[in-house]
Amino acid sequence: MTKNYSIYTKLVILLIIIFLVCVLFIVLLKIEGNTYNEEERLKQESLIKALSLSYENNISTQMETYLNDNDFDILQNPNFIQIIRNNGQLLFKEEKKSCIFSSLKYHSNLYLDIQCQNFNALYKKNASNQFYNLLLIGFFSFSLLVIFMYFSILKSLELLKKLKKQVTEVENGKQIDFLDYQEDEIGKIAFEFQKAFKKNQELIESRQLFLRTIMHELKTPIGKGRIISEMVKEDKQKERLINIFLRMDSLINEIAKIENLFSKNYNLNFKPSRFSAILQEAKEHLMRDDLNKIVKVDLKYDALINVDMEIFSVILKNLIDNALKYSNNGTCELFCCKECFTVKNPGEPLEQPIEYYLEAFTREKHTQVKGMGLGLYIVSEMCKLHNFDLIYFYDEGKHCFKIFFGDKEK
Repeated sequence: MTKNYSIYTKLVILLIIIFLVCVLFIVLLKIEGNTYNEEERLKQESLIKALSLSYENNISTQMETYLNDNDFDILQNPNFIQIIRNNGQLLFKEEKKSCIFSSLKYHSNLYLDIQCQNFNALYKKNASNQFYNLLLIGFFSFSLLVIFMYFSILKSLELLKKLKKQVTEVENGKQIDFLDYQEDEIGKIAFEFQKAFKKNQELIESRQLFLRTIMHELKTPIGKGRIISEMVKEDKQKERLINIFLRMDSLINEIAKIENLFSKNYNLNFKPSRFSAILQEAKEHLMRDDLNKIVKVDLKYDALINVDMEIFSVILKNLIDNALKYSNNGTCELFCCKECFTVKNPGEPLEQPIEYYLEAFTREKHTQVKGMGLGLYIVSEMCKLHNFDLIYFYDEGKHCFKIFFGDKEK
C-alpha cells in the first residue's frame, strides 16, 4: 500500500538530500585541495633539489631571476615571514654548506623558504587551482540557489496554509474574499474556489427562494381552506377537512425544517427527552387515526435520549411511515430498550444493498408505493448529525431498522 507524505515531509526529505550533496561537495573540495597541495609539494621538492644543485654549481646569482620567471612572488612583510617560519609545517628540507632550502605549509598554502649567506627570502608561488576554484564557485552558487528555492517553496506553502484556513472559515459560514494571491498555481486555485463558492451560494439562495416561495404560496390556500372548513356545518366533515389542512401545514413546516437543517441554517437544540414523548410527537406528525392499531409498540424501557426533539421525532416518523408503506400486511412493530430502538415490518428481501436505499430519491420500484424515496435518506443524515448509528438487517422475513443512541458496548 502506497503511503502518502505531506508536502512538508517531502520538502524535509529534499532538504536532507541537498545537505548530503553539499557534504559531498565539501569532501570533493577537500580531496581536490589535498591533491593540488600534494602536487605542488612534489614540484617544490623537485625545485629545491634543482636549486641546491644550482647553488653547488656556483650559479646562485641566477636564483632570484629563476624564481621570478617561474611565477614565485617574494614576501615583503618581515612579521608575516617570521610567523610562517615559526608556525608553518615543514614538508621538505635540503641543507647545503651555507644555504638551507625548505618547503613550508601554512593555512593550506605552500611556501618556499631560502636562507643563504648572501640570500634570504620567503616565496609563494603565484598560481591557482582552476578546477578547485571552479568547484568552489559551483558550490556557493548551488548553495545560494538551494536556499532561495527552499524559502520560495516555504512561502508558497504558507499561502497554501492561508488558503486552507480561508476554506475552513468559508465552511463555517464566514464571508471571505480570496485576495493577496499572486498569479501562480495557488492563486489560480484560490480564484477558482472563490468562483465555485459564489456559484454555490447563488444556487443555495436560489433554492431557498424557490422553496420558500412554494411554501408561502401553499400556506395561502391552506389558510383559506381552514377558514372554509370552519364554515362547514356537519361536524364529521368539518373535523376531517380541518385535519387535512393541519396535515398539509405540518408537512410544509417539516419540509422547511429539513431544508434549513441540510443547508446548515439550523442549529440542533439538544436536550434530554423521553422516548415516549418523542413517539407521541412522531404520531402527531403521522396524523393517522388507526396508528395504534397498525403499529405495535413495546416500550421495554422509556429511554432518556439527548436529542433535538423536533428533528428526532421526524426520524421516528419517517421510519414508521417507511415501514408501513413497505409492509406486506400494512403493520409494523416498534421496540425500545435502554441503548436503542428498532422498527420492524414484514416484507420481501431488498433487491439492492441497504446503502442503495439510504441515498436520496431511491426506493423499491413498487407501483403501489408512492413517495420520492427520501424517507431513509433523511433518517440516515439526521442520525449522522446526532452521532447515532443506523443499522439494518433482515431477520425472519422482517426488515429491521435499529438506531443506537446509547453505549453499544454495554
